[in-house]
Amino acid sequence: MHIPTSSLHNQDIQKKNKFHFGFVFLFIVSVGLNVFLLFFDRGNNIAVASLTQNAETLSQTSVIEPPEVLPKEAPAMQAVIEPVSFTVSSTVSSEQTYDGKAIQSLNFRIRNSLNFSVCKRITRENGCAALSAHLGRLMAWFMDIKKSMRNGDSLDVVYQRLDGPEQFKILKLSYKSQLFGKTFAAYYFDEFDHGNGGYFDSEGNEIARRIVEAQSPIRHYIEITSLPGDFRKGPGGHSGTDFKAEEGTPVYSGFSGKVLRTNWNVRANGYCVEVDHPKLGIKTLYLHLSRVKVRRGQTIKAGEQIAESGNTGRTFAPHLHYEIQDRKNKKKIYSPFTSKYHKSYTRKIPPHHHQAFQKTVSLYNSAIKES
Repeated sequence: MHIPTSSLHNQDIQKKNKFHFGFVFLFIVSVGLNVFLLFFDRGNNIAVASLTQNAETLSQTSVIEPPEVLPKEAPAMQAVIEPVSFTVSSTVSSEQTYDGKAIQSLNFRIRNSLNFSVCKRITRENGCAALSAHLGRLMAWFMDIKKSMRNGDSLDVVYQRLDGPEQFKILKLSYKSQLFGKTFAAYYFDEFDHGNGGYFDSEGNEIARRIVEAQSPIRHYIEITSLPGDFRKGPGGHSGTDFKAEEGTPVYSGFSGKVLRTNWNVRANGYCVEVDHPKLGIKTLYLHLSRVKVRRGQTIKAGEQIAESGNTGRTFAPHLHYEIQDRKNKKKIYSPFTSKYHKSYTRKIPPHHHQAFQKTVSLYNSAIKES
């Protein structure tokens, strides 16, 4: 009996036997497939039409019978999307101006921190950190903002945008405090002492303190732009008081002492002076000067001019950096307004300028009302 040894052998036999009928067989299969596809396509079209009709029917049914739960759930969803902690900020029309520049306003409630709250209203690219620093510096005259602020406190601010590195100028600040149960307000005004303005309460009393002239490192300045402890890069923050002033403004030593050094680390400090005051246990530093008028080892008297203010070193605008250090520990910094070393006072708007002041206050208040 013969047993096939390979399937290939069987395929050869089939090929040979069906050589005449293969073409016919393929033709019949092809025709059959065409007929089948035509029939299937027609059936498919009918099925698609049926599905479309059913979908339209379902759509009509959903319109006729809307779910009744949605109107009840809508307010809860809206409350999640729009937290009650904040209100919408507003920009006042450019027709309202102060010193020829448009004024803007912002109002919001405090949440987490001052910086967090401001940056919810203004992006970092638009300067929220700078605006927060300006507000914090002004509010520091009222309270310790790290300890006294509460969630839900409200803040209104009127301001101008500046082209320089300061970016903003605060014109009005109104802070409603839950802790103190009162509203703190500050209004910028400089008409009675143009170029030497300040922030005043509604009664015309200055918010910031000033050093008495006999002890002041600088007697004529535009405003204080930074205080000891202001946030800066690094763990210690800002170590001095910055007095914004025109270049060439006289700088004085508030106390008698001896000049320890001048013009060190000029790249950062600019022209500078350090004076030792052994009897008081402190040293005073004067940075970013345009001119130094004393030399190392020189003995100086209280109230003697030692330099002129400038814009040298690592700075972006003319000002005097004035710093009071502990003589034994330079990391211990004193504020000239709260320490025992300087006597200070506050100004009051003269009576004959009250009308102009109230007109300015009304302008600021109208900006808040329009927002």
